[in-house]
Amino acid sequence: MDLSPRKLAGVLLLACGLGCSEAETDAVTPPTVQAGSGAARRETFQRDESPGARALRTALDFGDFEVARELLKKLETKLGVEGLLLQARLSALQGKHLEVLRWVEKARAQSPADPRVYATAAELSAAAGRLEGARAELQRGREAAGLTPEILRTQGIIELSRPGGARAGMRLLERALQYDASLPFCARALAQGHLLLAKRALSESRPASALEAVRRSLELDAEDPDARLFLADVLAARRDFAGAVVLLEELCASGHGRPEELAMMYKRAALSALIQKQREQAIEYFRLARAKGLSAEALGSGANILEDAALKELRAGIEAYGASAPPDIESARQHFERALELDDELLLVHHELARILLVAGDPLAAATHWRFVLERALDEDLVLPEPVHLLLARALHAALETPAAREVLEAYLEREPEGAWTAETRSLLAEIGQ
Repeated sequence: MDLSPRKLAGVLLLACGLGCSEAETDAVTPPTVQAGSGAARRETFQRDESPGARALRTALDFGDFEVARELLKKLETKLGVEGLLLQARLSALQGKHLEVLRWVEKARAQSPADPRVYATAAELSAAAGRLEGARAELQRGREAAGLTPEILRTQGIIELSRPGGARAGMRLLERALQYDASLPFCARALAQGHLLLAKRALSESRPASALEAVRRSLELDAEDPDARLFLADVLAARRDFAGAVVLLEELCASGHGRPEELAMMYKRAALSALIQKQREQAIEYFRLARAKGLSAEALGSGANILEDAALKELRAGIEAYGASAPPDIESARQHFERALELDDELLLVHHELARILLVAGDPLAAATHWRFVLERALDEDLVLPEPVHLLLARALHAALETPAAREVLEAYLEREPEGAWTAETRSLLAEIGQ
């Protein structure tokens, strides 16, 4: 099982652990902490509650490897048996399973009745996917130390790893904290438990409950990308597409989201905006969906909406350039550029924008657009109404790219030695060759 350090930290998040039904929940009653041997031993195995030790345990719980390693270097010799067990957790974050075993057994040899030994061994076994080994360690811990808060916590974590065991695991974790409010290695487990319950709620079409549960998860672990991704799903289920989009944009920016998920969310947001008669907002969402890689086929009707909007901008650009004296070049350029943002496949827009750019004194940019038109026409065997190869060559020559201009003209003559524009092509070739 290939898990990130964050997912190995303190609790195993199994895809199958999607919570349980209310009937399953009511059937599970967590045991109480024994008042005998286990409770008495709480006085024997005290935790170091210094700020550094607490920070170390928190770093290990949430998989913050670098912070945990530096703190452990400073504190390990002061923590006794607990230091050995924390070293085992650090080794687990590194995937060094043999070292995990060595540290645990060293701690067990020094303090065979310490419930923290069995709890650590069981939890790290669960995190490595060895649930039978985890259950065996848990049983040995109960026999050696009684039902202490650490053993309750471990039992809760193992329940979280069981299909349908989310709520039972949460009850056990909460019971453990009732007996030891500062019990470490619970926060991440509780966060994952809430997330599992949220997933169960959404799968049962209870989005309000899912929203409450996932927000509780994020209160405990605000940076968990899985919980934030799921929150986006919950918001979308509640028709809050704007909120879902913002979350996915943040996750993609931080490297935790997938552009294709964001693209599909843009599409869903666009369709919702259309239903609410917010056409301009819908167009913008469709545009963003396309920019994130959604194909015209995947966009469906959105592709047609974008094309219509682009053609509207094209007409506005042509009017700005041709209906005023002098022509409003800047306004025309803005309209054409907006048209390409909406649909960059429209060859006429590329052509008109190239004309504007050439007039505006940017022949190299004009050449880029004419080259796009020419290459697309050749690829799709289109007959162009204008000799774009001549326009491209002139723009390249004006941009001092004369060798490239000659290549364009010579390529045309090779393709169409008897073409409609052969004479003009030969004439321009001779002109720029001087």
